[in-house]
Amino acid sequence: MRHRLSRRYTHSLLVMAATVAIAIATIAYAIDDVELTFDVMHGPEWRAEHVRARLAMTPQGQRAQVDIRSVHFTSWPQPIRNVSIRCPDVQIGARELACRNARVHADVPALGGQQTFTASLRYGRATGVLELDLRNLELGAGTLALQASLHETQWRIRADFDNVPLATLVALAQQAQGPMPITVASGAATLRADIYGAGTQVSHVRAHGTLAALTLNNDSGSIATEGLAARFDVDLSQSDEEWQYRILLGLDDGQGYVEPIFVDFGTHALELATQGRLAGSLLVAESIRITHSDLLDARAHAVTIDLAHADPLRTLELELAQMRFPGAYEIYLEPFLIATSLKALRTSGQVTGALALHDGVPQRIELELRGIDVEGDEPLLAFRGLNGTWHWRASLSDEEAEPTSHLTWAGGHLYGLDFGAAQLHFVTTGRRFALLEPTSVPLLDGALELSTLSIRDVGSQQLGFNVAATIRPISVERLCRAFGWPQFGGQVSGSISDLQLEAGVLTLGTRLEARVFDGVLTVRDLRLDEPFGAWPRLFANIDFAGLDLELLTRAFSFGRITGRLSGGIYGLELFNWQPVAFDARLYTVPGRTRQRISQRAVQNIGRIGGGGAGVTAALSSGFLRFFEEFNYARLGITCKLENEVCEMGGVGPAPNGGYYLVQGRGLPRIDVIGNARYVDWPQLIGQLAAATASGGPIVN
Repeated sequence: MRHRLSRRYTHSLLVMAATVAIAIATIAYAIDDVELTFDVMHGPEWRAEHVRARLAMTPQGQRAQVDIRSVHFTSWPQPIRNVSIRCPDVQIGARELACRNARVHADVPALGGQQTFTASLRYGRATGVLELDLRNLELGAGTLALQASLHETQWRIRADFDNVPLATLVALAQQAQGPMPITVASGAATLRADIYGAGTQVSHVRAHGTLAALTLNNDSGSIATEGLAARFDVDLSQSDEEWQYRILLGLDDGQGYVEPIFVDFGTHALELATQGRLAGSLLVAESIRITHSDLLDARAHAVTIDLAHADPLRTLELELAQMRFPGAYEIYLEPFLIATSLKALRTSGQVTGALALHDGVPQRIELELRGIDVEGDEPLLAFRGLNGTWHWRASLSDEEAEPTSHLTWAGGHLYGLDFGAAQLHFVTTGRRFALLEPTSVPLLDGALELSTLSIRDVGSQQLGFNVAATIRPISVERLCRAFGWPQFGGQVSGSISDLQLEAGVLTLGTRLEARVFDGVLTVRDLRLDEPFGAWPRLFANIDFAGLDLELLTRAFSFGRITGRLSGGIYGLELFNWQPVAFDARLYTVPGRTRQRISQRAVQNIGRIGGGGAGVTAALSSGFLRFFEEFNYARLGITCKLENEVCEMGGVGPAPNGGYYLVQGRGLPRIDVIGNARYVDWPQLIGQLAAATASGGPIVN
């Protein structure tokens, strides 16, 4: 006997399956086979059309067949068509209804077309639990196994993905109209996910697995990976309108880039473990552990992140168990310093410490430095053997003592100036730094003795400091060598009582004096803009008084000149330590020293003023060639540099529009007259270099 029903059905898919099974079971004992037909069935999120279910009785048992022309889901853009379910073993009993090892065929465009897989279904008549088991569902080159236990009050789903291409999963998310800011080029996922819920609400998610050969990027190129291997274990549960979470993530191979940081995880594997809770926009991490092989070991707790706040990180208690160099510098720091003079440094050593942040503002920093070395090809600052502790507090209570910090180092250099071993004892609170006791820092062959050093408003536009120090005699020759200047003798010493930094400008209120070439050199009105920037600019006025010309010319191999030189360089401006402007006036002053000049010095001065050919001709012919030295009355030169051109002058006007560089006296008399009023500065530097390197004219 055959029985046929045809009607519209408006309940959920679960109720439909259970109702059909119960109806069949009720009449199956009296009827040879049963066939049910539904034109349309639908629920809140789905719609099935032309459903036909048939149960056939055979001597071996019951067989069932279900055919559905199409199934539409609200969140799925394309319908599933031509669904065919063949169940060779239908169990109908008083306690349960079951279909085991059914073969399912369906056209699923989102999964690449035709799908054939195995399915089992079990319905508990007393409990109302519907259990579903799907196996060998194809997802690209991988497979999906799905187990579900559905009840009116709760449900559970287990999904096992085996080597499923991530590109396939991304395509599914895109078809489901899910946001996908990342483009996945390659990679595969193997994972198990257990999902629990009730009604339409998810209450618990547990997932663990691996990702292999993951290559992805975003449109802007700020995020990218290549061949990434990852493992993860995620546990999420909902309670009292908040989510509890536990996450373990390991990155063991491949490369990753998050602008501007690049990491090779094959060399430096990363593991992140965290647990906490999420309520609305507030994320509270009860613990975080980060282990980055050979680079970083850090732990944090009491971390609060408000995703709705402009500064989302609100509280943090961080313990830095270890940060190792050079890796930490190369991975974490250098990408942010690539446009500065602190790039490409060679580093070593370790740092440990702690940090506390409350209400989005740092409150405490503790750092311990162990054997830190910092060196570069052209560094602004370098240290060797840096050790010590640094304690910083944002503020102190009335009862709290200010913690003392100390640093020691074995040596280093600043702007090319070598300094030796020293130590600092100091305090730092808020934006303030204060030296607690005097200290001496060896500098070149002298020393800088600091008696006072205080800094205020660190990190603000109002940054300023106060320095009182004494400079113990330092070799001028070594200073010149450090700055790449022509080398000469003498020493610099003195005291500094009014060195200040205001708004990025370093000024010296007092004068610096140096005794060089048996005379006095005075530096005043010193100003240095952007002293720690990439392009420092220095301004100063320099006075000379009574320099011994014989010592000076001997140091520069210029040719022998005796006498005393005075004058100055005014309006001096150096950009990146190269002269760009000044007004130099150098001249001899009468004294007890006899004023004599050699043939070589005469010729070199003549070259500078543009009259070198005439001077050489005069010295090479006639009776002048028999004299090695000459008396002179006055000697001097002026040079006003602007736009890489020097406006030249001497000690007085000469005939035919020239100027005297050397004005002779007595017999034989020789005058050196300059004719070039404007000289290219690089050319003049070249002439001076040639003059100091030349062996002098050959006199026949």
